[in-house]
Amino acid sequence: MAMIPPDVQAEILALHFGQKKGTRAIARQLGINRKAVRRVVEQRKVSLKPQAPENGRSSILDPFKPRIEEMLKRDPTIGASRIQQQLRTEGYLGGYTILRTWVAKTRQTPTRSREAFLRIEFAAGETAQVDWGEFGTPFNDGVKVHCFLMVLCHSRLLYIEFTRSEKFEEFIRCHENAFRFFGRRVPLEIWYDNLATAVTDRMGSLVRFNARFMTYMGHHTIRPHACNPARGNEKGRVEDGVKYVRSSFWAGRSFRNFEDLQAQAALWRDEIANLREHRSTRKIPKLHFETEERKLLRPMNEHAFDTCEVFSRVVPPNFLIAYETNRYSVPWTLVGLTLTVRASEKTLEFYYNDRKVAAHARSYLKNRIFELDSHKQGLLERKPGGSRDGWQIQALKNIGPALSEYLKLLRAGHRSIRSEVSRILALATVYGEPAVNDACTELIAMSMIGVDQLELILKNKFHPAHHPLAPKPITFQNPKLNRVVPTVDLRRFDALLFASAAPVGELTSSGETLTSASEKGSSHENENNPYGGGDHGVGAASGTDADHGKCIATAGAGGGCHDPLPQGAEAQALERDAPVGSGGDDAAGAGAHTEIPGQVEPDGASQTPRKHDRKPD
Repeated sequence: MAMIPPDVQAEILALHFGQKKGTRAIARQLGINRKAVRRVVEQRKVSLKPQAPENGRSSILDPFKPRIEEMLKRDPTIGASRIQQQLRTEGYLGGYTILRTWVAKTRQTPTRSREAFLRIEFAAGETAQVDWGEFGTPFNDGVKVHCFLMVLCHSRLLYIEFTRSEKFEEFIRCHENAFRFFGRRVPLEIWYDNLATAVTDRMGSLVRFNARFMTYMGHHTIRPHACNPARGNEKGRVEDGVKYVRSSFWAGRSFRNFEDLQAQAALWRDEIANLREHRSTRKIPKLHFETEERKLLRPMNEHAFDTCEVFSRVVPPNFLIAYETNRYSVPWTLVGLTLTVRASEKTLEFYYNDRKVAAHARSYLKNRIFELDSHKQGLLERKPGGSRDGWQIQALKNIGPALSEYLKLLRAGHRSIRSEVSRILALATVYGEPAVNDACTELIAMSMIGVDQLELILKNKFHPAHHPLAPKPITFQNPKLNRVVPTVDLRRFDALLFASAAPVGELTSSGETLTSASEKGSSHENENNPYGGGDHGVGAASGTDADHGKCIATAGAGGGCHDPLPQGAEAQALERDAPVGSGGDDAAGAGAHTEIPGQVEPDGASQTPRKHDRKPD
């Protein structure tokens, strides 16, 4: 049964005891059941919790409630299903829903007891705290960015520096930069958590510091202190500093590169972080440091501490020395020798017997190879086959400087290098290397590449009609194979057919009269007939006029009827356009008497053809 709201209960009591109304009238006025009104009147008070009836119905869960409370007390996280499994073995026959509802009401949410801490106060110049913060890979190059923080505990002056590793050398280098930022001054002690670069072993309060780290601490007479594990409250100054950097500097910023990140961080540190009013001290950290703490810090050692990483490596056969994930070349003549490597923040230097033999700019990228051509120059002379370029590439580079530049542009594009190189070498064979180099220079000046454009430039400059091209035709031992057969224009034969198809006596546009080819052939039967003349030739042409139209009938082998041909004026036009034929040459072997007809003139006359008599055996 639903509980009557407390304000309605108060109104019922006021109407009954104040205005002396009965339960029926109150129920009618308020629109509620009169039995509910009677219960409120009988209890004479406003109830905030529903009260179970004294003679209420018992639940099947009642005998097991003490057992459930015992199980919840032993393990507050135990689930209702596990309680049901246990109660089944003890005789519980009820359902899961009633059990889950009662467990949810009875279970007490465990509350973790809050631990009390003592506030630690630090005197001016006494202590600094150091920590690292990791900020992922903002440049998507696989290199993580880390932030080094050092905070002076009294003035809260903050120094931050972003690095690309947490190696010991970077750790010490950041210390040196922080001390310079504090005016070349150092505190009495510095607190650290259990960094691997500072602490090598720990058991309770017994701490073993890194030997190299202790050497650096002794260099500046600083006392290190290792905080207890998992006790961030012991160095809350720097822990809060990491959170502050994430929220105030890192959030919402973008960086072009790592140098831009360092520049923005230094600007934020000097103009925002150290000029703000600190929420704990209510003072400006920079001003507080200048007025109170700076004079109490001790000066740092005037002799600089070497922060370079120094190690030895044996030069392998490929004369590439591995450092981190990259490989750097050294002169190939040092293969098998042991070199000393000095890795600084920006450079890698290689020494042999205190003499620098090579140097590279340090790269923080992954799996790269850095080579210098001078390191393998002598090796290529001893082993010419060791060059990465094939003979085609080398031959192309030898043509001229323009082709070397062309190859660089070709590598950056999408064109087939193999096809381009092969065709350019072929063009150099045909046009000559100087011509190809000049054409390539002109093509690059036009901001273009491509062997098709290069060949077009060469063709325009060296047309076959004006420039003989190399290579020369191949010559054979048999002189007959070296003869060049002239090209015959077949339109001259068409002109003969047109002349024979024209009607006899028809006037042309110039007023001349056409004569039949047969009439002219009769006067020059043996000299001008290209087919041997007379009735014994390959075929004598004569014009006929059939029912289906005008056609040419050819006697002899291959005779037949052709489509109607143009009339006299059109035949004359074709005859004028026909070029003068060139003479022939001897046949390759023994053959019959051969004649090549000449061009037919507009008046029907034919030039005297050149005759080639068969040589006597």
